[in-house]
Formats: sequence, structure tokens, C-alpha cells
Amino acid sequence: MELPSAYGIELSSFVDLVRLISSSSPDRPSTIFKWKIKEGTYYYGSFAIFPGYFDYRALPVLFYMTTESELEEEGQALVRYDLQKSDNQIKFLKFLQEQDLENAHTGLIRFIPIINLKSAPTIFTNLA
Repeated sequence: MELPSAYGIELSSFVDLVRLISSSSPDRPSTIFKWKIKEGTYYYGSFAIFPGYFDYRALPVLFYMTTESELEEEGQALVRYDLQKSDNQIKFLKFLQEQDLENAHTGLIRFIPIINLKSAPTIFTNLA
């Protein structure tokens, strides 16, 4: 049996993606996946699973956004999201430093890893 592609919902910005991830899973870590389907188009996305979708038992939803260039610089595979700021809420990091963790225990700062996929899994192919 061939499973259909994930249901894709395109967001308008990376900030929206990070905000969605942070609000939907405040107590558990989430991940941002990054991949390319065609040259010049980068995808950033994260999964949500909605249980009880007909007989398949769950509906996989991919929230994603596209951009023509990579958002982070080489080696920066971590997003720091600061809920206390109105501007510059997002910062890309190569690794965590002690000052990054100052307010992490309060839940006001979240860290989300970016995982680079070598190629898009078939479940993503209907998005291109």
C-alpha cells in the first residue's frame, strides 16, 4: 500500500515556523528540517501529527516555508528564539554558550536544532 504525501501547510515566514514550533511543543524539543527539492529553493519545515485521521490513525502535517537562499550561515545549525524581544527574536548559533542558557529555564528562550536532509523524503515530494 502506498501512503499519500504529508498534508503541507505553507507558512509566510521563518519566524512563523519558529513561533508555531515553540507554541505547539513548549515542554518538549522540536526540530526544523531543511532540504532542497530543486536548485534555488530551500525548504524549512517541521511535522505535526494529528491522531485519529480515518483508518490511517494519524494525519501527518508538514508546516513549512520556502526561500531562495539559506537563512543561516555555514555551521549554524541551531535557532535561538527569544520570547522576551519584539525585534530580533531569532538568532542562528553554531553551538550553545553559557550566556545563551541564562533564561532557558524560564521557558522564555527556546533552542531548536536545524537538521539538514540530504534529499527530500518521498512524503515531501508533492510540495514541489
